[in-house]
Amino acid sequence: MRPADPDITAQIVDSALRQLSAPPAPPTLLPRVMAAVQAWASRPWYTREWFTWPRAWQAASIAALVLLGAAGLLLVPNAQAAVARVVSAYTGSVSGDVVGVAERAEVTANTVRIVGRAILEPLAIYAAALIGLMCLACVAFGAALNYLIAERTVQS
Repeated sequence: MRPADPDITAQIVDSALRQLSAPPAPPTLLPRVMAAVQAWASRPWYTREWFTWPRAWQAASIAALVLLGAAGLLLVPNAQAAVARVVSAYTGSVSGDVVGVAERAEVTANTVRIVGRAILEPLAIYAAALIGLMCLACVAFGAALNYLIAERTVQS
């Protein structure tokens, strides 16, 4: 039995598909689309795009934005000064604590470094060797399993 030529098969399928008529739309499609369009058009003005708002509301929103920006520009220096005062008040009392915490953190970091060099570095070689042996065992097990499965499929 010879397989069919792919070009001829494609031409036959293409001509058969071109002879089919387009499927008709369901009768409820047009009323649903018209209802959705009507609902979209009858939304309140404030839920629509800003350019479609009434001109008075556009002007009011621009004025509110300008006032908010001006208030921000006027209040930022005062806020920065207040934050600077609060920070300077707390830094004087906290600076002694920060030095103590930094010293303890340095001692802890040195201890971790010494323990790592004394205990973990010598064990790293043995751990790498063990991992390598485990990988070799997995490869051997996979090869044996593949051999058994391949032999079973060939025999049956």
